[in-house]
Amino acid sequence: MRKALQLILCTCISFMGCSPREECQYEVAQFDLNVPYDEEIDFTNCGDNSLYYELDIEGVLDGEIIINNIYKFKAHGKIDTLIQGDHYSNKFNFNYKPIGGVEGKLKFQITIIPW
Repeated sequence: MRKALQLILCTCISFMGCSPREECQYEVAQFDLNVPYDEEIDFTNCGDNSLYYELDIEGVLDGEIIINNIYKFKAHGKIDTLIQGDHYSNKFNFNYKPIGGVEGKLKFQITIIPW
């Protein structure tokens, strides 16, 4: 009987550990790429257990930009990149800054992934 209970408990724990996590996504509104842009995004509806983030950047870029004061991109055409990092907050600060003149159209999507 004890072994049967252990087997049931192990099965339940393994299913809970493999259950799909709810991801919260937010697409930054379109803005003028020649003007710096800051936004604090509130993910409190996703709970307090965020583990990491993904910032997906897609579109066309002609120029040079900096994202979140860390990631620098210089492109003359299509851009499709994914930035991932640890994130332990229910708020996400998105910061965009052009370097010189910039043309194009970019889509920024942030996904918070809980544990």
